[in-house]
Amino acid sequence: METEFEIKMTVGGMYRFLMYHAYHSFAGIFSIVAGLALIGFYIWNGGGFETRNLWNLVFGLLFLLYEPITLHSQAVKHVKLNFVYKHPLHYTLSEEGIAVRQAKLQGGMDEELYVESLMGPKPTVAGWDSVLLVREDSKSILVYTGKKNACIWLRDQLGAREAEIREILRKYVPADKLKLRS
Repeated sequence: METEFEIKMTVGGMYRFLMYHAYHSFAGIFSIVAGLALIGFYIWNGGGFETRNLWNLVFGLLFLLYEPITLHSQAVKHVKLNFVYKHPLHYTLSEEGIAVRQAKLQGGMDEELYVESLMGPKPTVAGWDSVLLVREDSKSILVYTGKKNACIWLRDQLGAREAEIREILRKYVPADKLKLRS
């Protein structure tokens, strides 16, 4: 069984991936707890504009807002400035594993040669034994090949192939590494 599909990375898809990792770590959980605690201290002390109490509000908001804003700018930078994400990635799932290469471009010859030199003329193949975890959220399927490295497959771009992809993942990825919803 084999299937092929292309994924064009979006800022939203990259942002969700980065947010998941930020807020599923000690630092992410700490920033939420600290931010809420500082805002709670601000309210507990009566709010207002007293300088000493106002710092609780300022630092509480900083703890809660800094990470999402920073991650959004990182997502924009990754997707807009990284040449690999400017064009779709072509995936092939087969019994050998997951093969990925840059999709052929419709643009000029020079640009196509540049993309092929980046990715190589042959696809990069990750064997099924290198898959650490497969999980999904409401908008994507994530196939981890490292602690923070994953193939991000946006479900809205998978279309009718999603059922085939799920079947292949169930066939080749051990059940203890597979965290698909249905």
